[in-house]
Amino acid sequence: MFTYLTKHFSRVWLLAFSIDFLILLLTAVLVLKSNNAFFEGSSAKYYYLGYLYLIVFIFTSQIMLFINELYSLEKKYQKKLLLFKCILSFTIVSISCYLLFNRVLSYSSCFILSMIACVSILCWRSLFYWIIPKMNLQNKLLFLGTDELSKQVVREILADDHPKYRVAGFIGSDPALVGKSIVNPKILGLNEDIESIIKKEKIKKVIASYSQARGKFPAQDLVKCKFRGIEVLDLHTFYEQFKGKILLNSLRPSWLIYAQGFKKTALIKFLKRIIDILLSIIGLLLTLPLSLITAVLIKWESKGPAIYRQKRVGKNGAIFNLYKFRSMEVDAEKHTGPVWAEKNDERVTFIGKCIRKVRIDEIPQMINVLKGDMSFIGPRPERPYFVEMLSQKIPYYDQRHSINPGITGWAAVNYSYGATVEDAIQKLQYDLYYIKNISLFLDIIIFLKTIAIVVGGRGSR
Repeated sequence: MFTYLTKHFSRVWLLAFSIDFLILLLTAVLVLKSNNAFFEGSSAKYYYLGYLYLIVFIFTSQIMLFINELYSLEKKYQKKLLLFKCILSFTIVSISCYLLFNRVLSYSSCFILSMIACVSILCWRSLFYWIIPKMNLQNKLLFLGTDELSKQVVREILADDHPKYRVAGFIGSDPALVGKSIVNPKILGLNEDIESIIKKEKIKKVIASYSQARGKFPAQDLVKCKFRGIEVLDLHTFYEQFKGKILLNSLRPSWLIYAQGFKKTALIKFLKRIIDILLSIIGLLLTLPLSLITAVLIKWESKGPAIYRQKRVGKNGAIFNLYKFRSMEVDAEKHTGPVWAEKNDERVTFIGKCIRKVRIDEIPQMINVLKGDMSFIGPRPERPYFVEMLSQKIPYYDQRHSINPGITGWAAVNYSYGATVEDAIQKLQYDLYYIKNISLFLDIIIFLKTIAIVVGGRGSR
């Protein structure tokens, strides 16, 4: 887990998370210690429950901040939206903690503590957003090569205004272009200048493209940099860290063969299966009343079955029946054949639009999880028609079937609904990243991001 944090979260993110934790801890301790009336009893039992409340309060607060995307530091929120998100987060925290600890704390006490924490976090975040740009915590990057792929990656970094990275410039091969801007950063020098440029610009990472490796490559200079603590990465490895997906453009099979990851240990498989079984049983039982109401509404609105079965491609290409609440008219593809859903698709019924918005139509897929056809987390399963078509057009597409498909996944929480081949390429890049970095910690991140998407009603069609 620590390796994942340091590899995929910026120092700015870790700083924000850590100081949020300390503020929540300090605020809760001071408030609870200074007001004994918070506790209705003075026995050891109540004293123990008070500190248990402290742990739950901090944990749920940071979970809610994460769900409300207040750790997505690349997003620049307006003050009113930041205020709303903070108040919403801590209101939910106060209600949750009261329901768990109403024998120890009154609701007013829970609410007061939550609002004090909310104000403290808001003050800290305001200071944080003002001071972080002045602290220069970003990693300065030097790109070795000026090919189109390198320029594409630099454009994405500039477009994201990424809190983790800042591009210093390029190393080129044409002396006539030195000092000229090719994207926005300039070509700072040639291969023989790389050591002096790294010292002058205080470079933290050197990113080398494959096209540069085919030409005159400054191997000895890069070896010296490596031994001095400068990180040297190939373009695809850097892109994986930067975007959380594997870049398919110019991806060599050798990169996939020699890259670390893609480990599916027996322990991970066992734990994922146990978690899938437990969550699917609990989920089906908890959503049973909602499922019955949904089924009745679907049957009331239109003729046809409430639960719809559709062929999908699973692990190792196996075909299985996927269960969903029907959200379209019966025989919606009778005249068109298999087609992706479109935005504001006319085939979707009124009830279908409502249940799609909050993902209620996905509830029956927990039956697929219980049967072992699917997992809670994994690449979304596609229909055989589209799998055959996409496998012919997109390299490595079949590799997404090396694990069980999921109800939600890394592609689902990072990319909106796809309805084109280009969308399928983007989603595959996220799926390959998940397969390469599969872990229970990443599953937790996906689960929390899924909650944020469902609550926000985003990405449905």
